[in-house]
Parts: sequence; C-alpha cells; structure tokens
Amino acid sequence: MELGLDGRVGLVTGASLGMGRATALGLADEGMRLALVSRTRERLEKTASEAAERGAEVEIWAEDLTLPGVGERVVRAAHERFGALDVLVNTVGPTERSEGILDQDDDLWARTYQGLLFSAVRTCRAAVPIMQEQGRGAIVNISAMSIRHWIPQLAHYSSAKAALAHYTKNLAREFARDGIRANAVMPGMIASEPVRERMREAAAERGMTEEEYFEDANRRHGGVTWAGRLGRPDEIADVVTFLASDRASYVNGAYVNVDGGSAF
Repeated sequence: MELGLDGRVGLVTGASLGMGRATALGLADEGMRLALVSRTRERLEKTASEAAERGAEVEIWAEDLTLPGVGERVVRAAHERFGALDVLVNTVGPTERSEGILDQDDDLWARTYQGLLFSAVRTCRAAVPIMQEQGRGAIVNISAMSIRHWIPQLAHYSSAKAALAHYTKNLAREFARDGIRANAVMPGMIASEPVRERMREAAAERGMTEEEYFEDANRRHGGVTWAGRLGRPDEIADVVTFLASDRASYVNGAYVNVDGGSAF
C-alpha cells in the first residue's frame, strides 16, 4: 500500500526506546526525513543509526521535553533543518507506579503531567502554525488504553493520558479546516524495554516466570487484554504510520485502540 510519506518530514519524540523507536523506524521505512528527540543521547543515536541504515535522512536532539520552552525550540530547529514539518508524533510517556491513589503526592502528579501532557502540548503548539502555513499536517499523540479502565496504581498516569486524548480531540476540531489531522492512539500493555524490565523484576520478587506474572497481573486487573500476551512496539508503530499517511486522510479526532481487545 502506497502511504504517500516518501520525502516528507516527521518529528518523533521519545524516539530512543519502545514505541517511539519503533515509530521512527517505521517512518524511515516509508522514506521519511526524520527529526528525533529523546533525553538519552546514546540510545537516540542508536535509533538514528538504524533509521539511516533504512535510508532515512535523520537529525537528532537530545533534549528534555518536560522543561518549559524545550519543545517549542526543538520544533523550530527541526523545521529550520528540513524546511517542512508534515508529521508530529508524541510518544514521550514516563510511567511511575504507586501503591495506590493516596501514595500519589503532588510531586508525582506534577512530574506525570509535565512528562505526558505538557511535553506534547508544547510541541503541538509550535507545530500547528507551521502546518497551517503548509496547508497540511498530521499529529499523532500516544495516549493509553488505561484511560478506559480503572487501575488505581496508575490514576495519575491515566489521568494525564486522558487529558492528552481530550487535547488531541480539540486539536482535531479546531484545525481540521486547515488541513491538519490529529488522532490519539490508545496502546494496551506493550512489551517496551521499561515494561519488560519491570515485569522481570516483579516476577522475580514473586518467584514467578514472566509469563506467570503476566497472567496473574492480567487477572488481577480485570483482564486488561483479551489477546493473552503483551503487544509489540512495532504493532503500535504500524498504526501510527498509517494515521500519519495520506491513506488516513479522513481519520481525524479518533481514539484508536491498539490493545489486543478489552477496551470499550
């Protein structure tokens, strides 16, 4: 299927690991020119090297998008570097678990909203005027299927992701007539590097295998995936790539579940 992304410019945040890395590589496979952002330079350089091996022209920014002003500066720099900005994908998503809602103090809530919501708001705010001038653009924000479930240990995380989804819907409504589309992807339990590491640690603490721990956690949290397995980062990246493309030209303001089932 021809996606119409060859030669276009995409900015991917959180591109050093997991869904961000997989998205960068997926867009590279479609011939896009890429601006990649993450805090960790070494891992970011590895992603950039892999994308370049797939034929992409790549520039990286090792920056902390949770800090005010950084997102706007990176967007401007990417636009200056490539002369366009056709696609923005926000995957930044640090997760800190807690024992429950009463353990989620002000600092945790503030860190979570800075990382999950404000980082995306800032890049979107800078990208939209560029896309308006071009007369086209696609924004894909990574939300989470947990906004449709009730997991008290993740109340802070899910609340921020719900806010991001709602913000995405508002972007879609306000700028549709400018040729800009904005959609939110709702991943389920994805086997990113941080998730796998947490699972290994939790399984070891309980004397379980990773598979046994997953089955136990899935049961305790109400069957959060029907598939009976973790998703893969590339399964998210494939959906993001489609939403970024001309093939999704009439998809706007959507919440797209990619969770193996169970969401409503």
